[in-house]
Amino acid sequence: MRKHFFNNSLFILLVGLIVPGQFLLQSCQSSGEGESSISKKAKESQFQLFSLIESTESGITFNNELEESDAVNTFAYLNAFNGGGVAVGDINNDDLPDIYFTGNLAKNQLYLNKGNLQFEDISKNAGVEGRNDWTSGVTMADVNNDGFLDIYVCRAYHPDPEYSRNLLYINNGDLTFTEQAKAYGVADESWSTQATFFDYDLDGDLDLYVANHLKVNNLDHDYSYKNFTNPVHELSDHLFKNNGDNTFTDVTVEAGILNYGVSLGIVSGDVNDDGYPDIFIANDQQEPDFLYLNNGDGTFKNAILEAFRHTSFFSMGVDCSDFNNDGQLDFMVNDMMAEDNYRQKTQMASMDVEGFWELVKDGYHYQTMRNVLQLNNGNGTFSEIGQMAGVSQTDWSWSALFADFDNDGLKDIFVSNGVKRDLLDKDFIKKLDKKLVDGYYEGNIDDLVAIMPSTPIANKLFRNEGDLTFSDRSEEFGIAVPGFSNGAAYSDLDLDGDLDLVINNINSNASLFKNTVNDKAGKNYLQVRLKGKENNLFGLGAKVTVTSGDLVQFQELTLTRGFKSSVDRNLHFGLGDQIQVDKVVVEWPGGGQSIMNDVAVNQVLEIEEVDVKTGMPDPWSKQYDFLFTDISDDIEVGFSHEENDYDDYYYETLLPHKTSQFGPKVAVGDVNGDGLEDFYIGGAAGQAGALFVQNGSNGFQESPGPWSEDKDSEDLGAVFFDADNDNDLDLYVASGGNEFRDGASPQLQDRLYLNNDGNFIRSSDALPEMLTSSGCVSAADYDKDGDMDLFIGGRLTPGKYPFAPRSYLLQNNNGKFQDVTTQVCQELESPGLVTSAIWTDFDQDNDLDLILAGEWMPISFFENNDGKLIDQTAAYGLENSTGWWNKIIAEDFDGDGDIDFVAGNLGLNYKYKASQEEPLHVYCSDFDNTGTFDIVLGYHEQGTIFPVRGRQCSSEQMPYIQEKFPTYKDFAEASIDEIYGKRDLKN
Repeated sequence: MRKHFFNNSLFILLVGLIVPGQFLLQSCQSSGEGESSISKKAKESQFQLFSLIESTESGITFNNELEESDAVNTFAYLNAFNGGGVAVGDINNDDLPDIYFTGNLAKNQLYLNKGNLQFEDISKNAGVEGRNDWTSGVTMADVNNDGFLDIYVCRAYHPDPEYSRNLLYINNGDLTFTEQAKAYGVADESWSTQATFFDYDLDGDLDLYVANHLKVNNLDHDYSYKNFTNPVHELSDHLFKNNGDNTFTDVTVEAGILNYGVSLGIVSGDVNDDGYPDIFIANDQQEPDFLYLNNGDGTFKNAILEAFRHTSFFSMGVDCSDFNNDGQLDFMVNDMMAEDNYRQKTQMASMDVEGFWELVKDGYHYQTMRNVLQLNNGNGTFSEIGQMAGVSQTDWSWSALFADFDNDGLKDIFVSNGVKRDLLDKDFIKKLDKKLVDGYYEGNIDDLVAIMPSTPIANKLFRNEGDLTFSDRSEEFGIAVPGFSNGAAYSDLDLDGDLDLVINNINSNASLFKNTVNDKAGKNYLQVRLKGKENNLFGLGAKVTVTSGDLVQFQELTLTRGFKSSVDRNLHFGLGDQIQVDKVVVEWPGGGQSIMNDVAVNQVLEIEEVDVKTGMPDPWSKQYDFLFTDISDDIEVGFSHEENDYDDYYYETLLPHKTSQFGPKVAVGDVNGDGLEDFYIGGAAGQAGALFVQNGSNGFQESPGPWSEDKDSEDLGAVFFDADNDNDLDLYVASGGNEFRDGASPQLQDRLYLNNDGNFIRSSDALPEMLTSSGCVSAADYDKDGDMDLFIGGRLTPGKYPFAPRSYLLQNNNGKFQDVTTQVCQELESPGLVTSAIWTDFDQDNDLDLILAGEWMPISFFENNDGKLIDQTAAYGLENSTGWWNKIIAEDFDGDGDIDFVAGNLGLNYKYKASQEEPLHVYCSDFDNTGTFDIVLGYHEQGTIFPVRGRQCSSEQMPYIQEKFPTYKDFAEASIDEIYGKRDLKN
């Protein structure tokens, strides 16, 4: 069989798009390394928001040159190809931001901004180039409060702690620096990735958080779990409290920061808006990310499990900012999901169901290998919308930066890309496995390098469209340059009112991109420079809100952002065509507020901290006009739905999703006639459902019933209706689930519980035998005989996805229900994977018609014609509305006297997108002639249909694929027709 689907809104009021999305970008290839290839590619862009400045013009010749050897490779050091960072800041207070680069084997370099995007290398004379030690992240801050920016450099990968300890270069105010990390107490000897300065205790001075990573390449889960549950200081991140006398004290343990991870990204900000800065740590590998909420008493609580529904897996760089202008800090965390089919199929990780759930059980959270965009809901939770926003797949990505690059008042997203070696290339891993002896490689590193692919990948720039989505403008804006880019920072380097970009590359000169938006578009802007008091002279942690007409923007001043990098202190606000700023409000750390009205545009506005303190807000205290209030804790319903443990993928490896966990279903009605609504909530297989009766005090009490004897069934649908015409509500529960694979299990039989003065008994003979995995039930008197009939929608055929199960139309005959499906409408026997059904008079002829919605099926209209139901889907123009529909409801929403409909689809926030021109496809057949049905999903990319699943999962279901396609490369280059055969797919 073959099916496909796409989205169609038609008359539907509320529609979500469905699956297969691809942001089409071919694998980027470079003609070579160095600046010549980069500049050549950049100049090919049609409209260049950014213009690459040649090193001969800028004077920036820094090159993070990395030569692989027995000591420098990913097998010896996990982070060998993670690259270096870049910090931007005005080190000599001449208003021109300067640039500092870190190198892994190359010496660090400091460039003095001479104006007009021309720079001078002053590294050696300034005393900041260091040795050829392995340096990683860098951040700038005025550590000793003398008004000059200092430089903190993280180091790693050296057996001698003297050469792996971090460095603090104190600015002498004369373009020279003195290294004083030991004297200040911040010479962290762990292998560090990056650090951030922030005033976590609001005592007026800057404290320091250092993010560290492993000194060993041990990624075994048992080793990880031992350290995750019992962390030791040596392997932990570290928090240093500023003592106020140019010394720091390690308070890691006291503050509750003691942890274990592979920290690659760090950003601070007041996430819950209580006035205290919080910390987000992005961890690579299986280690979970950390969201440390500041308790305000010198301690932190990790709230990652409560705040985020899921996170990225191989978390890299991170940034937090308010990208949707609602006054709340949102997060972008990068991972390494490839964008195009070829790289996905050659580098796709294997599906490890058991390993996934082991991580969840052990407290590592739900992790997925893609970028995540976490939208702050303002109530302690975040909604992850990366797939809907179009930023989830950018390949092996490092830096993530929110900034308004086109000066339209909306923050865009920059992503740096590329890893020197394709470490996940599956064909390389196969070759490597053959060379390993007891898990170790004993050969020459050059032999491995020769077989390890290296693919330069283009950087990304996503334009904020103002509707929670972003469009990929990388090519158009001139930023799509193939390479191996890591740390990046933005700043208005030429003081022309827009944000330029600086990028640290491996084996290429650093990139300097001039922003030309104001040269061409003339958009307005405002830059805010803060002047703090006492020991935080640059005002780190201050919050600035700029209002111009209907445009309200919010930023918080923190310098460490992205990956191993830090940005300039000036806060940049694009204003578009706004010609005046109505109000600028600054909330200073620890309380205090500055307000400026009627501010001119196109200037750097300096604001000095005031002495007046306004007090600290409560967490999540920003006011919103919510329609609903959560009263769950008040009603004290003692029920927690618990899914049974069942692995759908064991039998059906290529399922698009689990079909055994559709969650609890709820039916609402007044079961005891007291005028108050009660509810029944269904249980999973092995758990009985429960009836809760309202007690008149806005509380509920559980009422016992016979459903406890039917706990082996899984409740997939429920409805209250008067089955026996005795003027009270009876309960129908639809049984289903994918667990009962034989298709004849008694647990699949639906149940009718008759109400007898508020007490329920199960009817033994009211229903015919229906051993179908049902999914929904809807009651109505469709035949106008005075009693309630039922439609029962079949949800799935256990073990045979996506074949349509049996559905039923049951006619009520004096409380006995007869299957009349064939007589009334034969098409209703197997209409699809039905998820929702409603009775409504859509043709307004005074009888009830039926509308169905479901998975891989259109919104289906069945018109009641004298008790016969006629399929009129095409007549109503809905034959092309196929989707993954979950719900449809009917109501006169616009008050015009007729019935409108709202249908809920799978939604936009999914891995793949679908359209009428390029739908997602599903095929099911016995492709390998083994007597079992195989599922194949297909999606479009640049005019060709490719399989959704990769070679490994596909060959686990159909072993012949390994023989037909000996390499992952062969499989990645093949279309779905070439893999499975046109004839078999058609059949």
